[in-house]
Amino acid sequence: MGRPFLSQMQSRIPRSLLRGRRARWHTVGVPVGLVSVLVPVYGLGVVALFTSGRVDLGQAITLLVGPVAAALAVLRPEWILLVVVLLPPSLMGAVPPTQMIAIVLITLFGFLLHGRLHLGPRTGIYPLVGIIALAIVMKADTPAEATVAADTLLLHLVYYALLMLAAFQATANERLRVDSFVDALLWGVVGAVIFQPFLVGLGFEGIGRHPYAGAFANLAVIGFGVAYVRSSLGPSIGRRRSVWDGLLIVAFLGLTIVGYNRAAFIAALLSLALVSIWTGRKSIWIVASLVVALGLTIPAIGEAIAPGGSIDITDQQTLEQVTSGRSVLWEDLWERGVEAMPFGNGWGYVWNLTSIDIFGVEGEFTTGDQGLIYPHNDFLFLFVELGVIGLGFLVVFWFQLLRRFRFLSRASDGFVRYDARILAPILVLMFLVQVFANGLSVRFVAERFFIAAGLICGMHYVMHQAQFSGDAFRRSARSSR
Repeated sequence: MGRPFLSQMQSRIPRSLLRGRRARWHTVGVPVGLVSVLVPVYGLGVVALFTSGRVDLGQAITLLVGPVAAALAVLRPEWILLVVVLLPPSLMGAVPPTQMIAIVLITLFGFLLHGRLHLGPRTGIYPLVGIIALAIVMKADTPAEATVAADTLLLHLVYYALLMLAAFQATANERLRVDSFVDALLWGVVGAVIFQPFLVGLGFEGIGRHPYAGAFANLAVIGFGVAYVRSSLGPSIGRRRSVWDGLLIVAFLGLTIVGYNRAAFIAALLSLALVSIWTGRKSIWIVASLVVALGLTIPAIGEAIAPGGSIDITDQQTLEQVTSGRSVLWEDLWERGVEAMPFGNGWGYVWNLTSIDIFGVEGEFTTGDQGLIYPHNDFLFLFVELGVIGLGFLVVFWFQLLRRFRFLSRASDGFVRYDARILAPILVLMFLVQVFANGLSVRFVAERFFIAAGLICGMHYVMHQAQFSGDAFRRSARSSR
C-alpha cells in the first residue's frame, strides 16, 4: 500500500521550506587563477586613479565596490538580499537608488542564469507596478524642488518592487532560507547599534544627541520583534532557546522604549500580542503591561507618547497634541484629495505644498532645508496624488500580502508556520509606519519590509505549487483505479 497522500504531497514541497534544511545552491564556476590576477590589477588601477586626482573618494569606492557587487549578484544573487539588511542603514542610505536598481537588475539576471525567473501575478508586485505606472503617467506640474523629491521617491518605488521580486525568486528557486535572512537582519541591527553613534544618518547629528532616538527605534523594534518571535516559537520546531536571543530581546526592547517613537512602541506591543495568540501564554500580557507602565511613568517617554497628559481625543486641541499635529495635516490633505477625485492631483503635488500652505507657519512637518511637507500617511499620500486608483493599488497590495501571510501562518507544517510568523514583526512595523509616518520614504524600513514580503509571496507560491502537484497526483491516482 502506498504512502498517505499528505506525506506524498509534502515530499513535493522543497526541502528549503520543510524542517529548515538547506536549499541546494549552484554557482557558476570561474577560473581561480584568472580572478587572482584580475582583482589585484583592477584594485591597483582604481588606487592609481584616486591618487592622481582623476576620481574622488566616492567615485573610487563605487569603482571598487561596483564590480564586486555585480559579480556577487551574478554568482550568488541571493546574497545581495542579505547584504542589504546586513549593512548599517547609514551606509546603505548613501548608495543612490539608481545604483541599487542596477544591482538588483543584475541580481534578477543572476536568478535567471541559475534557474527560472518568475514574473507572474503570484510575485505580488503587480500593485506596485500599477502605482509606478500611474506615477509616470500622471505627473503634476511642480517646481524644481518638488520634482526632484517626486522623482526620487519614484526611483525608490522601482527599487522596492525589484527588491521584492528578487526576494520572491530567491525563495521560489530554493536559494534562500528565511532563517538565513533573519540571521543577517539581526546581525545588521547589531551592527547599526554599534556604528550608529559614529555615523551621521537616520536623522541624527551623531553621538552627542540621543543617537538611538526617533527613527532608530523603528530598526530596534524590528530586531526585538524578530528575536522575540524566534525565541518564543523556535522550540515548536525543535530549535533550542539561546542566551543570544535573550540578550537581543532585552537590548532591542530597551532601545525601542528609549527611542521616543510611538509607532515602534505600538509595534512592540503588537508583537507581544501576536506571540500570546500563537502560543496561548497569558503571562505575556504581564510583560506588555510592564512595558506600558514603564513607558508612561518615565516623564520623557510619557510626554513623547501622550503629550499634554490627556487622552481626551474629543477635544481638538488635545487631538492635535496626541497626534503631534498630524490630525491637522491629514484633514487638510484629505480635503485636497476629495476635491481632486477620482484621479488625484498628480504625482509630485504633495511635495509642492509647504507648511505655510497647511499650518500657516514655517517649519511644521518639513524635511531638510527644502521645506517640503511629508504627509505622514502613505495611504493618504497616494489618495491625494493618484486618487482612488492609487490608493486602491496600495490596499490591494496589503490585502493580498496579508491573505498569503494568513495562509502560511496557519499551514499544517510547523516549519512553514514558523518561517511566516517570524517575519510578522516586519509587516506590523511597516503598516504602522505607513499609517503614521512615511513608510515609502523611510528606506531602511522599506528595504526590510519588501524583502520580507517577497519571501512570503515566494513561500506561498511554493506551497501552491506543491498543492497543485498533489492535486494532480490525486486525480491521476483516481483515474488509474
